[in-house]
Formats: sequence, structure tokens, C-alpha cells
Amino acid sequence: MKELARKSKEASKKLMGLRPSQRKEVLEKMASELLKNADLIERENEKDLAYGREINLNQAMLDRLKLDRPRIEQMVAGVRSISEQEEVVGQTFSEAKNEAGLTIKKQRVPLGVILMIFESRPNVVVDCAALALKSSNAIILKGGKEAKHTNEVLGKIIHQSLEGMVPVESVQVLASDKREVINDLLELEEYIDVVIPRGGHRLIEYVTKNAKMPVIAHYQGLCHMYIDKEADMDMAINIALNAKTQRTGVCNAIETLLVHKDALPMVRDRLVKEFKAKETELRVDETFKENLNEDLITATEEDWKTEYLDNILSIKTVDTLDEAIDHIDRYGSHHSECIISQNQATCDEFLMRVDASCLMINASTRFNDGGQLGLGAELGISTTKIHAYGPMGAEQMTTSRYVVVGDGHVRN
Repeated sequence: MKELARKSKEASKKLMGLRPSQRKEVLEKMASELLKNADLIERENEKDLAYGREINLNQAMLDRLKLDRPRIEQMVAGVRSISEQEEVVGQTFSEAKNEAGLTIKKQRVPLGVILMIFESRPNVVVDCAALALKSSNAIILKGGKEAKHTNEVLGKIIHQSLEGMVPVESVQVLASDKREVINDLLELEEYIDVVIPRGGHRLIEYVTKNAKMPVIAHYQGLCHMYIDKEADMDMAINIALNAKTQRTGVCNAIETLLVHKDALPMVRDRLVKEFKAKETELRVDETFKENLNEDLITATEEDWKTEYLDNILSIKTVDTLDEAIDHIDRYGSHHSECIISQNQATCDEFLMRVDASCLMINASTRFNDGGQLGLGAELGISTTKIHAYGPMGAEQMTTSRYVVVGDGHVRN
């Protein structure tokens, strides 16, 4: 692992000197190679899906794992979108002259070598490789064993894309079933500049406690939606359905719905009917259940703490906006939070008081996604307030340094 990381460091130094046209050429070749090998990717992915069914992964987790032709084409479109984005590396901003006549500006530079440790979703390999190359970073990718075959074939295709253009060590995809290598990598702060864990609580906790280099955590998505008493109720129901059921196994799907007590009579029966049609299991508080002709599961304290990543939704009735915000503050994971209200003052207060990487006003939490927010794809959604908060695209994979330009200036 030390030798592998050292080679990544060497590659990162060469990537810093790439011209924009070279970065674009590499990404275009990667997109073409992925599309050309789509059938191979599907075959390898089917092996992982078969293993997932064998170990009884739930349907939502299998959905996260799946790479069919439309998703491969979407992945390729993401690479091409990243290729076409404006350059960030080497760009200067905040230029000004000081009293001494020095020109002072800031310049975007790569982070260096990024170690990415992630679970389940094999598209992460391609998204992160493309973003790393766009931002002139080298990246080491360590996925989970459930996506072993898909991760490995994607790694080989990416290497084929890089040969003869940039060092192949610019993107290194490690064997997904060798967990012990993580410990070695977390010790190598002289070669690895930052580690990004993207997955469940145990993974992130372990990396945070053991890494010698800075950590940008991409924590779980325990996301909430709050239906205010002054919400458009048709809109609220439609958004709630989308935020929970459009894809249930993703980090920006809501896990808890908070409903103001004055809105409850207007939405309760329809919520139950519509979610029942989507086969969503509802776990609700006692207030929600009162006089309801449905046998619903009573929510427990554990439900408020749980990221289901499944077609399950907990619902809590709140008396005030304050109570809704307090609940989010206590149980939220700083990921995606949503308010549905036609009262601008209420929305403004929600914005000022709720701490999350992305806040939605009258829109589904499913939009907290790099592709949807104009980044082409994302390294992940940072829930750590170090340098990047929210979806990380190419710009968030750079830092800034000062450039000072003088004309023989010396300090007195």
C-alpha cells in the first residue's frame, strides 16, 4: 500500500501540469471506453447482483448496486458533462491591489491524492475518477465487496482510457474484498492528502478515528421533510411521495416526515392512501394514528434515529415550527432537509436555523445531487464543514492558494 500511495503522489504531481485540452481528451476517451464496454459491465454487475440476492440484500440495496444499460449511459453522460465544464484548476479569483502596489489573487489548486472509501454503489468509481481527473487529483478508490466484480471491471476500463495519456496510477481501484488494506492506507499521510469515507455510520466512525490525514466525511442521509400549516397540501403530498419513493435506497431520500398538527387533517388520509399505493411501510406517532381506520405501526425512538434506505417512512406530528426544527437538530445528519410552506417568513426562519448541507424549499430532497445541481456528478455529499459542505464536484476537490505579483517589491 505504501508503494501504491507513493505512485499516486507522483501521478498527482504530473496531473498538475496538464493542459485543459489534455484533461478533456482523457475524459472523452474514458466515456467512449465505458460505452464500448457496456455489455461487459452489465455481465460483471450481474455477478454482484446475484451475490447480493444470495446474501439477502433488500430491494433498495440491490437497486443501489445495479448498473443496467440506461444507468451506464447516464454514467457516461456524466463523464462527458464533467469534460465540458469550465476549468477550475489554475483559475484565479479575488484579485486586488494593495497599498504597496502588489497584485494579490487566489488560485485554485488540486488537493493532491484523495483516498475514497465507499460502499455499495459502483457508479462511484466512474464519477469520482472523472471528477478527480477534471480537478487534476490522483485518486485511490476502495469499494465494498458487494460490488467487487463491477468495481474491478470499471477500474480496468478506466486504466485502458488513461494509458499513453496520463499516468495510470492517477486512478487506482483496489480489490473490493480486501478490507485489511484500509488500515495501511489510513497511516500514509505523507502520500495521501485527504480521505473521504462515504457510507454507513460504522465506516465513517472507523475512518475518522484511525486516519492520520484530514477526513471529509460523507455521512448517512437521515433526511426530513416538514409540512407546514401554511403549505400547499397538494404540493406537499406530491413532493413527499417523490422524496421517499422515487428511489428509496439513496442518501437523499427522506426517512422522516414531520407534519404540523394544523396540516394533519388536510393531508393524513391522502398520505396514507398514496403511500399505501407505493407499498411504503409507515411508522407513525400516536397523534397521527388517532381515529384512523388503518392498522399502522407505531413509531419508536429508534425510528427517529434510523436511515432506512428502504421503502419505510416514519411520520411525526409537531405542534410548531420550533418543534420541527428541534427534531431535525436532534436526529438529522446535516445532509438534506426540506420545508413545504407558502409563508416566506416561515421558510426564512427554517433556512436560518436548520443546519444541513442542502436545504430545500418546496422541492424534493432528491435534488441534492451533484448531477442535478450542475456538477455533472459528485464525489459524494459532504456533511463535514471543512472546505466543502454538500455535493462535491471538481471545484470542491480543489483548494486555493495566494499568488502575489510584484515588480521588485521588498518589505520595509
